[in-house]
Amino acid sequence: MNKEFDYVDISKKEKEEVIKLYKTSEEGLNKEEANSRLDEYGENIATNRKKRTPFYFIIESFKDKFILILFILAAVDYVTDDKIGACIILCITLISVVIRFTQDYSTYRFNQKLQEKIRIFTDVIRNGKQKEIRQEKVVYGDIITLSAGSVIPADLYLFESKDLFINQSSFTGESVSVEKSASIINKNTTDPIEIENICLMGCNVISGQGKGIVIKTGLDTFMGKMNVKKEEVKEETSFDKGMNHITGLLIRCMVIICILVFVIYGVIRNNVNGAILFALSVAVGITPSMLPMIVNVNLTRGSKSLAKKNTLVKSIKSIQNLGSMDILCTDKTGTLTKNNIELQKYINVEGEDDEYVLKCAYVNSYLSTGYKNIVDKAIIQYAKIHNVDISDYTKIDEIPFDYIRKRSSIVVKNQKNESVIVKGALEEIVKVCDMALIDGKEEPLDDKIIRDVYAKAEEMANDGMQVIALCVKHEYEGVGIFNQEDENNLTLIGLIAFLDPPKPSAEKTILKLKEYGVGIKILTGDNAFATKNICNAVGIESKIVTGKEIDELSDYELSKLVEEVDIYARMNPLQKERVVSILRKNGHSVGYMGDGVNDAPALLSSDVGISVDGGTDIAKESSDIILLEQNLEVIHNGVVEGRKVYGNILKYMKLALSQDFGDVFSILIASIFIPFLPLLPIQMLIQDFIVELSQIGIPYDNVDLDFVKKVRKWDIKSISKFMVIFGIISSITDVVAFIVFWFVLKYNSIELQSYFQTAWFIECIITETLMIFYIRTKHITKSRPSNTLLILTSLTIISTILVPVILCFTGGFNFVILPAVYYLYLIGFILLYGLIAQVVKKIYIKKYDEWL
Repeated sequence: MNKEFDYVDISKKEKEEVIKLYKTSEEGLNKEEANSRLDEYGENIATNRKKRTPFYFIIESFKDKFILILFILAAVDYVTDDKIGACIILCITLISVVIRFTQDYSTYRFNQKLQEKIRIFTDVIRNGKQKEIRQEKVVYGDIITLSAGSVIPADLYLFESKDLFINQSSFTGESVSVEKSASIINKNTTDPIEIENICLMGCNVISGQGKGIVIKTGLDTFMGKMNVKKEEVKEETSFDKGMNHITGLLIRCMVIICILVFVIYGVIRNNVNGAILFALSVAVGITPSMLPMIVNVNLTRGSKSLAKKNTLVKSIKSIQNLGSMDILCTDKTGTLTKNNIELQKYINVEGEDDEYVLKCAYVNSYLSTGYKNIVDKAIIQYAKIHNVDISDYTKIDEIPFDYIRKRSSIVVKNQKNESVIVKGALEEIVKVCDMALIDGKEEPLDDKIIRDVYAKAEEMANDGMQVIALCVKHEYEGVGIFNQEDENNLTLIGLIAFLDPPKPSAEKTILKLKEYGVGIKILTGDNAFATKNICNAVGIESKIVTGKEIDELSDYELSKLVEEVDIYARMNPLQKERVVSILRKNGHSVGYMGDGVNDAPALLSSDVGISVDGGTDIAKESSDIILLEQNLEVIHNGVVEGRKVYGNILKYMKLALSQDFGDVFSILIASIFIPFLPLLPIQMLIQDFIVELSQIGIPYDNVDLDFVKKVRKWDIKSISKFMVIFGIISSITDVVAFIVFWFVLKYNSIELQSYFQTAWFIECIITETLMIFYIRTKHITKSRPSNTLLILTSLTIISTILVPVILCFTGGFNFVILPAVYYLYLIGFILLYGLIAQVVKKIYIKKYDEWL
């Protein structure tokens, strides 16, 4: 079997040739052959997503640049004959690796479980029987059956088709359906998208039926090759940009401070070897090595929390994007309304109830092979209940609905004649009509009739109903000739109206989202009248703009308009995508909620795409987050969780950076005035490890309501400013401690340096550990920390006091047992630090009007 044939070569071959080439048959593969090909070529996954073993995560844990620095330190210690120090550093390194491995692997396993819940299935023929399998299990030579609503699971050679229309918007950006045919081979193009008997993975079937042979799977597919290119030039999300800025800040600080330490200790004290080792130790000390773990734990906890609230997160990074969202674009159906419409009226052009209008609507909805939307289902349900008989109608041809034409056409035959029946948006139906049926006779469609019809439609829309129109024609060009150009010279016969009442909870949830800084914009394909009625009912009041009006605006004009208008009606997929893109260019973080084929472009262009479990496969594939129920309350829960995740990540960053900056600043001062190191490199490493014990509790901390209620975005300047100000506060306490150690406790000679180092080791860790309680909230007396944080903080303080006592009996650590009087001074240092921190905190909040 040769899988290297290009699409043009395959398209020119007869069915029997392709079957022979791929060693298959119309009966499909047997189980053994399918499994053999799956083992040989791998799963049908069009991305580089692969199953990872625990060994992979162990290797990745060792790849961390900060872990590599620790290994370098251990090697230097060993070479300089400090074997105990080398062993301690290795132990610390291995513990860090274990922590990272545990968190990364548990995150991976959790995401794998989520992915299992959102699998896409496909119909395949195996051993002559049709069965449903997961898309990943599709192999070369499989026979795939296609029907309305199917997602094409791999690249196919189409050998059988009937009225098969597919949507290729994932490649072309256009939602216009394209007909594919096994009998037509386009020999004048090399573009796989344009070849009529080739169907590409990721497209979805709008209507009709077909069968195809799998000719390419996984990364060999057209989509797979595109995804590889996209990953190479992948656009950064707001989360990625924020993390990259933080990494850049850390590297700059680390380089500058290491140079300063080396200059001060190496040049001034003329100890180059010691300066190198100490500078490396400082580099480890200033770098928050727990950052990847803290971020992963936060995001994983957010994923698990949202999973309990009917929300599945495909990419954990999207949680923070959800929290930073300040505009949510959504359709009204199912979000603002109950998504359970019922047919209310069927009237002719004169406004009277008319069974003929109902019958035509029923024929169009029931006999079409396209995806049955909620309008079709409502018509079919109503007609069946009221025993409408269409048994004498048979379908001949059709043009499925698309979001550009906004209408669907079907050709049927009954005992009398052949008829074209078209239903769709009123304004689109009127465009293709030149006659109207009045009193059973066709009359020219003049301005007066049009005004009267629009008045009736507006009257029903003002009552909250969705209105569509119907028209007919008793002429048919024939199979293979009939297309959308034949949708003309039709006769308008009437209107049908549906009611989809607003959800009782919608208005309350919209107000709640606005309270949390999230604006709602409605982007719908429905008419302006019905849209306005529903939006007003749930408290969204705004001027209404239609898709047609948007097309007449330049990007500059639209960028002004989107800031003022919240309701957009009669929107097609590309218009929705354009509004989302313009909002992002205006600096907004935009979420888009959609569940249909027409929503895919906007889902992909948003900061965070949100779909629902009952949505189309293409919508779920295009989204970052999938809701198990279509409810704005679930979105609100996601926003809250996203901001909690961001809040706890920010706590860690500001705490760790200010601590580390303060420590190094203190070391620089001490290195100038004290004739020995204030801390040995090995002591710094132990200190860093103990401090991180308490920081593991930060992802489990509570987040204040006033923080969650505001839109939060990455602000590197704020983080840098905080780091400097509170790092200096930490250094002030350290300098006071140095003065007490030197002049009061008399730890002021080379012989007593171990007392000085042990004293600062304890003071530094305890004040840094308690610092989290000042940073974590504006309201230290009103906001309760989580039990996990309290327990880990207590363990850190206890460990800080016990570690020097235990290690003082082991050589190489330079710890001693301090006298009881030291601990009285320690209490004073803690009180001094708390007083300074609170005073500066109040000044900081007053001046900058922010905290976290």
